[in-house]
Amino acid sequence: MARYFRRRKFCRFTAEGVQEIDYKDIATLKNYITGKR
Repeated sequence: MARYFRRRKFCRFTAEGVQEIDYKDIATLKNYITGKR
C-alpha cells in the first residue's frame, strides 16, 4: 500500500510578509487568475 503525503497549502503573500496586495500588479497575480469569468 503506497503512502502519500499532502503538501500543506500556504499563502505566498503571508509567507513573504506582504502587508498589502497591489491588485494592479498583473505579474504577481497571474498565478491566481484564471482566464474564465
